[in-house]
Amino acid sequence: MKTLYIVVPCYNEEEVLPETSRRLRKKLETLMAAGKISGESRILFVNDGSKDKTWEIISALHAQCPLFCGV
Repeated sequence: MKTLYIVVPCYNEEEVLPETSRRLRKKLETLMAAGKISGESRILFVNDGSKDKTWEIISALHAQCPLFCGV
């Protein structure tokens, strides 16, 4: 089974990141449940020097759900 990493570049995404992460998580879980991708698949947020609370949100998402990772 294939492992999928969805890479999401982030720059000052504080306002939209909660909704974006919800939609991406739903999609990833749907694909996993259908057996199309491995349970090792992840959503990787790449913070590019945001000046807002983007990194704090990414950290909180990771703490809540192992599907989320951040760099």
